[in-house]
Order: sequence, then C-alpha cells, then structure tokens
Amino acid sequence: MFQTYSIGEKLGRLVVIMGNIAHSLQNAKHAYEDVDISISDDELRDINISKISREMKSSLDKKRELIAPKAPIGIKADEVRAEEMPHHNKLEAKEAKIVKLEDLPEKFKPLKKYLHEPFRMGACQICHDSNSKNPGALIQKEIQDICYECHKTRYTKEFDHAPVKDGKCTDCHDPHQSNVKMLLKSDSINNLCMSCHDRKSTSATKAKKLFVDMSLETKHKPIVEKSCLECHEAHTANHKSLLKLDAKMDLCLNCHDDEKEKITHSKFKHGGVNTSQKRCLECHDPHATKHKKLLKKDPVATCLSCHDKEVKSDEDGGMLMNMKKHLDENPNWHKPIKDVKKEGGCSACHDPHGSDNFSILRKSFTKNFYAELENKDFFCFKCHTEKKITKQFITPQENNITAFRDGNVNLHYLHVNDRKGRSCRACHDEHASKYNHLIRDYTDFNGVKFPLRFIETAEGGSCAPACHKKFEYDRVNPKGISK
Repeated sequence: MFQTYSIGEKLGRLVVIMGNIAHSLQNAKHAYEDVDISISDDELRDINISKISREMKSSLDKKRELIAPKAPIGIKADEVRAEEMPHHNKLEAKEAKIVKLEDLPEKFKPLKKYLHEPFRMGACQICHDSNSKNPGALIQKEIQDICYECHKTRYTKEFDHAPVKDGKCTDCHDPHQSNVKMLLKSDSINNLCMSCHDRKSTSATKAKKLFVDMSLETKHKPIVEKSCLECHEAHTANHKSLLKLDAKMDLCLNCHDDEKEKITHSKFKHGGVNTSQKRCLECHDPHATKHKKLLKKDPVATCLSCHDKEVKSDEDGGMLMNMKKHLDENPNWHKPIKDVKKEGGCSACHDPHGSDNFSILRKSFTKNFYAELENKDFFCFKCHTEKKITKQFITPQENNITAFRDGNVNLHYLHVNDRKGRSCRACHDEHASKYNHLIRDYTDFNGVKFPLRFIETAEGGSCAPACHKKFEYDRVNPKGISK
C-alpha cells in the first residue's frame, strides 16, 4: 500500500492538520489550559519533510526485507511464489466485466451445488483473457500458474501426486462448478480416484501403475464407509503412495488397536509382522481381495508364502520345518488346514499377530511328551470334546467321541490319565500325516525319534513304539488291552 502514495505529500498534510489542532486547542475553553502546546511558525519551518520521508521509506524497505516470504525447508527459494501486494493505480486499472449468473452460456446451466468463487461472482477475467480472439483463453499459459495466484500453498513434502507434480489441477478439479465438495470432477472421491487407478479405466488420465481392483469381494472398510482419503493424502505426503503414515505398520495400527496390543506386547511375536520387509502388507492387501481379512491369498497359501522353506524361529532361534514340503508329503491334513473356508486355516490355531503362548498358539498347550491334563484348558479341547480323555468307558453308540477303544475301554483315557499322561502331540502330528487320525510316523522322546509303527485294521489296529511292546486293540473283539 506504501507504493501507491507520496509520503512527503502525506506528511505535509499531517503538519497542516496538527497546526490546526494546536490552534484550536489554544483558543478553545477546555480543562487543559495550562498545558503549553504552542508551535511557532519557525518550528514548523524547521521540519524537514523530505528528510523524514526518506528515512521512513528506508525503514519500510528494511521491514519488507525482513518479512519477505522464505522457502519452506526442502524446496528451492525460486520455486516459491512471493505474495505480491495488489496495485491500486486507478489510471492503470481496467474495469472488470462482471458476468451475471443468468447470462452465463447454456453449457454451465443448470448451476451445480458448489461454485468456484470467481465463477460465482461472475469475475471470469480472473482466469480468462477477455481480449483474446480465442474464446475462453487463459490469462497464463499454464493452468497451475493461474491456480497458484489464489491457492498460495505450495506442496513441499517428499512425494507428490502425479497431477500435482505435472501441474494438472483440472484432472481432478473442475474450475467452474461441481456437485461435490472441493469442485471434484466426479460424484465421489472414490470414483474420482478410480477413474485413474482402475486398470479397466478408459480415462485419458489413467494411471500408468498402482492399479486397484475394487470389484473384489472383500473391501477395506475405510474405503467403503468413508473414502480413499482416510489413508491417502490427495496432493502431497511424506510417505510413498501418498500415505498419511508409514504403510508398513503405523498407518494400520492407527485403527487396529487389538492387533497393535498383540504386536507390541505379546510374549511371542510373529516374524512376518515384526521383522519382515513389508510388515502388515506381507499378508494383507490394503484395498480389496477375494479372501477374508483382506488376505492376498487364502489363509493357508498366505502362510506358505514364507513357510515354504525352513525359517528361523523368533522364539528360541531354532529352525521351523518346511511346512509346504511337510504338507506335500503327508496327504492327511488337520481339518483346519484341509477345510480352510470353514475352519480358517492355520489361524484357527495360530494367532498371526502375536500370542503369549509358544508357537503363537491361540490357547495354551504343552511342548512335553508327558503332561498332566487334568483340569487344564488345553488348546485341543477348543474343537475336540474333553470326554475323549475324561470318559473311561465308551459304548459303540458313543463312537463319535472316539474310535480309539478296545471294546468299551477308552484308550485315550488310558494313555492320558495314567501315572504319566501322554500329551496329544506324543502320538499325533498337529499338521499332517501319512496315516489316518494324524498319527505320527515318529515320536520325539527326550530329543530321540522313535517309530510308532502304527497299523490300522478294519475295527482297530496296533502300535509298537519304544515306550511299550506291541499292543493290539479291537472295538468289536476286545484284546483285553486294559488288563
């Protein structure tokens, strides 16, 4: 504003006004008669108006230097638009041609819900050159330069949205009007995003990569219930893919409090979550998949993506078996693995985010060959009835409880409730086996593997492990194994 006025002229007028005020005060009746406020003509003549004007101008120039816009950290100074003060020179100013809304061309009618402010005011000349022979010609060559005349914010973070980086503001925003907030060019934020990020899109602005298939069955709730902007920034961000937080874990745990508690505080942690390269994204797709829990593959295939080789255990440093090879070589699978859609796959027994039980089991169990099972809430009983080990005698009508019996004698009860109760894992493999009932080929006793030598018959079977001689059992013709 100081550029448009003569400082000397103003100070001259100020002196005259002050002289008039002093004269009025001297000759008027008031309560301050004794105050000497007289200014002689000689004193007024001694005031050097030109010198004061020069000093004030020099002081103002220094202040302007101090408050001049500076570039934010991370962006070159010459890339920042300085805030220019408008010039109010009546001789140079041109009268704007204001267009009334009712006089707008038909292509803009009917008017939409949200109007760009210059468009609403009919101030078309803010963006368009009225003297051009080309109707609708812009006042500047690049559309972004016009946008930044009003929208002064420059995007200075590490990663820019491609349209922002390329100066294509109108790829997403309509410069005149829209039925969606922020003057978006679509009926919703999500549909605007998908106009570029859908592989099947025919839009001229279609992205070159980073496609999302939102037609898949399982969709991420924040996208469906709110919008893509729950996780992504629209213009610029400090994280890849324009994410608001680190994609590997921080962003996910910002909403998933239960998993955050497990991942952070569990005694036994899953390496796939805590130490893998992609963290949560090793297993999950953040947008949509055809599998539950947004898994990239079905639950078993997801686990076997890493467990298709021997991997080091985070619990004790030991090596975990190649589970894929184990399943391939043993056709009889544990039901949760076999019937993955109904039973849930590996996560039916293991918590993939962390657990206070070894092997990240969802409930407690024992590693030992021998175990006292009485009054203990062991994991197998989550699915299997406790009567399998607590009921001493079982009739043929109760065969659904267990078929491992000699006549009516429950041989599970005999094994478990003896002086030294054998744990389930002493005879059964938790994952897969060559034999029915998941019977092990070998059992581990104090670090030594002994063959079970199990043989199944039509009504029973036999085994001859190192812990006892060969015993036979038969449900129809009992062998007297309990005697």
